[in-house]
Amino acid sequence: MVITKIQGGLGNQMFQYAFGRMLAKRNNTELKLDTTMFPTYKYHLYTMDNLHITAPVATEEEIAPFLQKRPRKGRRNFLYNALFADPKKYVEEPSFYFTPEMLELKEPCYVDGYWQSEKYFIEIEDIIRKEFSLHKPLNSYSLDIAEKIRASEHPVSLHVRRGDFAHVSQSIATHGTVSISYYEEALRVMKERVVQPAYFVFSDEPEWARENIKTDFPTEYIGQGPEVNYFDLELMKMCRHHILANSTFGWWGAWLSDSYRTGVTISPKRWNVKESLDTKDLLPEHWIKLSK
Repeated sequence: MVITKIQGGLGNQMFQYAFGRMLAKRNNTELKLDTTMFPTYKYHLYTMDNLHITAPVATEEEIAPFLQKRPRKGRRNFLYNALFADPKKYVEEPSFYFTPEMLELKEPCYVDGYWQSEKYFIEIEDIIRKEFSLHKPLNSYSLDIAEKIRASEHPVSLHVRRGDFAHVSQSIATHGTVSISYYEEALRVMKERVVQPAYFVFSDEPEWARENIKTDFPTEYIGQGPEVNYFDLELMKMCRHHILANSTFGWWGAWLSDSYRTGVTISPKRWNVKESLDTKDLLPEHWIKLSK
């Protein structure tokens, strides 16, 4: 059995699931999910269960033995680590960039990290795309937006991430938000490459986006809230081209699109303020990277 710790927003949840699914397949074993943090987590909801994922949630009894294997930091925990910890059973992500050795892990194990690179699961791309489809019908508002996307020859999703990145001091210091000048440059590049784009601006603060993100083309501003963010993700997937914020939510909207390899995707070059968070393997090579 492989258990993967699920944490963060929907985009992060999906990366953790995708890595766990790849690891379970390589080990020919079952994948289970540790979602125990969400009842008390104040920043995000667990909404991945609205997708066609096949892994069940692990029980407390299944999780507990792995938690006892987690290495503890500090010299005073030397004896505990020597006697009880096992970094091959409780596996913590060693870096924010792709570490190929992680794909060689053997079950049973519990994996704790973010695993933000397609390199961790590109071998099972078809499985991931199938499981990350919506398993419920769109609501009426989403159906209306979907019709507008389908009616556009070149629909472009543009993602504006605010939330904790803009208002919580720790997130501001770690991630920060992308600048207005980044969006202006991205819109200029998109205009050069795409004829008559139609913009669909997705944001957790749609009114802020409406006031600050201006385009020269037809534009819809969308933000249905965290409880139904999976509807916004499904609409993002329908677009042919993408302008991303430094957010894994928009990353998945672009990656899951049918035009993933043929459309224009523009992303911030750096996703974090902290240079120690090296996400060099997060962005596929064919995406256009701009300074944020």
